[in-house]
Amino acid sequence: MRHTTSAIAALIVATVVGLAASGGDPDKDPAMEKQLWDARHLIDSKNPAAAIPKCDVIINSYKAYYGARKEKIYCSRSGPETLGSLLTAVHDTKGAIALSSTWADAYYLKSYALQDLRRLSEAKATLQLALKLSPFNSQYLGELGEIYALEKNWPQAMKAFKEAEDNAKLAPDETRADELGRVRRGQGYVLVELGKLDEAEKKYQQCLAANPNDAKAKAELQYVREQKAKGKAR
Repeated sequence: MRHTTSAIAALIVATVVGLAASGGDPDKDPAMEKQLWDARHLIDSKNPAAAIPKCDVIINSYKAYYGARKEKIYCSRSGPETLGSLLTAVHDTKGAIALSSTWADAYYLKSYALQDLRRLSEAKATLQLALKLSPFNSQYLGELGEIYALEKNWPQAMKAFKEAEDNAKLAPDETRADELGRVRRGQGYVLVELGKLDEAEKKYQQCLAANPNDAKAKAELQYVREQKAKGKAR
């Protein structure tokens, strides 16, 4: 479907209006980025329980400021992600607002912390809130695939990993290759668990074609080939 220039322009105007709102906008508050950095540092320091309140400060600040808005709200990391989100709202008469990724990142980091605490159902629900704000974020989609894999829900894991691969083209330049490698390895893992070793081998080969130094893909490819050899020897 082709979108009219006027419809896209109207969405961009709605974005500008939203971002030009009066004082108190958490999306313009440097303290929100500081809270996010602190939460990430606590998770990296193996203290996920302490990271969750940091994330909640961000989440609650955004909800208090934007919760009553009628427009559809999106968060994004890049111009292509922003455009993709706005295009999905072309026919939404309420309009749309595009924000930085901070609000969605807070949900993502909270989900990560909850996973570390083995609170998997809460982690999945929280990650889905991040995806509601950032439906094209391949990092979030890849993480959702990881959660489904932990649940051994192979069809949903594969669906999430494939969607993440499709949307990785919208990711920031500096993270795109890593995100692609991760979600392709995720697909390989699911294929191994499903006993589809030939398909898994091709997926890991694809990883290595893109990045010959992908040590994880090398190890998994070796494992797959060992399993195939064992199968032939029986």
